[in-house]
Amino acid sequence: MKKVSSAFYISAIYFTLSFFWILFSDKAILLFTQEHELLTFFQTIKGWFFISATSLFLYFFITKEFKKEEDLKEYFKKSIDNLASPIIIFNENGEVLTVNKTFEKLSGYKYKEIDTIDKWTKKAYDKNASNQKNIIDNLYTIDTIIDNGISYIKTKSGKTIIWNFYSAPFGIRNKKRTIIANAVDITEVKEKEKMIMQQSKMAAMGEVLENIAHQWRQPLSNISTISTTINLKYEMNTLDNKEINDSMKIINDTVQYLSKTIDDFRNFFKPSNEKTYFNIQDTFEKTLLVIGNKFKNENIEFINKIDNIKILNDNNALMQVFINLFNNSKDAFIERNITNRLLFLKTNIKNDEIILEIKDNAGGIEKNIIDKIFEPYFTTKSNSFGTGIGLYMCQEIVTKHMNGKISVENVNYTYNEKKEKGTNFIITLPLKTK
Repeated sequence: MKKVSSAFYISAIYFTLSFFWILFSDKAILLFTQEHELLTFFQTIKGWFFISATSLFLYFFITKEFKKEEDLKEYFKKSIDNLASPIIIFNENGEVLTVNKTFEKLSGYKYKEIDTIDKWTKKAYDKNASNQKNIIDNLYTIDTIIDNGISYIKTKSGKTIIWNFYSAPFGIRNKKRTIIANAVDITEVKEKEKMIMQQSKMAAMGEVLENIAHQWRQPLSNISTISTTINLKYEMNTLDNKEINDSMKIINDTVQYLSKTIDDFRNFFKPSNEKTYFNIQDTFEKTLLVIGNKFKNENIEFINKIDNIKILNDNNALMQVFINLFNNSKDAFIERNITNRLLFLKTNIKNDEIILEIKDNAGGIEKNIIDKIFEPYFTTKSNSFGTGIGLYMCQEIVTKHMNGKISVENVNYTYNEKKEKGTNFIITLPLKTK
């Protein structure tokens, strides 16, 4: 049943009282006198009394309704002030109607300092204020809650904090469209992510340095042997020009090889802000250049069924994912003493997306923890193996940096007429990133 408004009640009471007053007051006066002058006098007194009484009546009810409205505003203000998340309410004229105490506390700005969008953006976004105002201007046409994404806020003290804004329409106030925005402070989360990424990078760098040492050992030994031989023959006067030329060519070719490996490793760690076209097969081969020797030493066989597919994305990011997933399988092989160690790679295209599957035969993951493996610092390995950030970094890279998806499942399959059991990581990437 629809609730009757207060205005209807007030109008109904006013009408009822007025009706009965007019109906009975005239009859009451006629009972006392029939004289024209006295009737006029009493009618005048009755009119003034009616005006005074109804004025007091209306004053009482209007004051009561205003008090309700003020109490409601006060309740609303206290409610948003007590929220742990920053709240800002503003209208299409660029007026900031209110901010809560959490907003003031975290930003350092009092309401009077940021009572317009122009003031807020200039103080909080500095050189990026114009871009931020354009984003805010586009909010006045929304009809549902939207995620505004991450904003880097400069506080009054000069510190940078990171907020993720969510905005929603807040109705029409004084004929102006109004927006309420709720911010989630993710500064600590981002700091933690940064620390985890640094740890992951350091772990990868350690592995790269180990592989550089492994790959350089033999070429450097060859250079040392050749140079020693040339020196001995020179002292014995048995060195001819042909041998010098041949030896110099070998040394030069070896140095070029060493230089190429340095370039390959350096490119792996080079920051990549722009997406480029690259071949998935080439990325796999470059990954093996970085970590392949260790896998060869552990007798891990790669079964490569990657198709000749080019995508527009971040090559180095995919290499990092490959390294983390391959290492995850390698650690499982070692920890579980698997003898026949297999890693399968397969690709296919579906609906303008590439689906890349990386499967091993390391025994799989227990059902009660498979949903937790992408959580940071979660690991089932002993302390001598992983840190619990490799798979978390894979998910972060694939979902947030490469605009893709990653999932995992346990699989049972047959290979070379032998039943195998392992994990299958499924990476879905767009052929072209936006």
